[in-house]
Amino acid sequence: MTGRTWLLVHPPLLGPAVLQPLAAELRRRGSAVAVPDLRGAVATAPGWPERWVEGAAAAGRAEVVVGFSGAGIVLPAVAAAAGARRVVWLDAVLPTVTWSEEIRTLTAPLVRDGRIADWTTWWGPGAMAELVPDERLRAALLAEGHELPADFYDVAVPVPDRWPDDDVRYVHLSASYDAEATAARARGWTVVGDGTGQHLDVANEPRRVADLFG
Repeated sequence: MTGRTWLLVHPPLLGPAVLQPLAAELRRRGSAVAVPDLRGAVATAPGWPERWVEGAAAAGRAEVVVGFSGAGIVLPAVAAAAGARRVVWLDAVLPTVTWSEEIRTLTAPLVRDGRIADWTTWWGPGAMAELVPDERLRAALLAEGHELPADFYDVAVPVPDRWPDDDVRYVHLSASYDAEATAARARGWTVVGDGTGQHLDVANEPRRVADLFG
């Protein structure tokens, strides 16, 4: 899928740096790619989905919209706003209006002073060096670290009645998203990838990930 216009949407827990290697690979293949920085949209919880969609759409119209990880929950509205023809969930949560109990349980102990700890600190000292071996890329991810508000996962994320769902693909990178890939397949979506890699292969192996887009 080269020569097209792409919009890559980072998850609320991370900044756009996690998608920059993939963007560079797609540009190398002849595509135009936008990777907006949407961290400002989640500084406070109420109204964040609307701000997120507005910020993403401000990057311009795109033929293909890709949402990574937590960005998947708001992807239908982003795709509609961007006028996308293809929508790709990239190892991402599905649009289910409310967040899972698993993420609430995971983040509850991480709240301090009304904020959820920066994702890059969740896994303990030295973990990011294993997750992202490239020092320069790791530094970029760490520099974009931010804390979500404690009530972030309490906000419902509406799914629009109409969105571009004729050409939908789920790219399954890691076992952490086995359930989402299964649910995507049950919806009749095209599912590619076998889930035997790592979630951050999106940053570490952009060429392989780009190949999965078809």
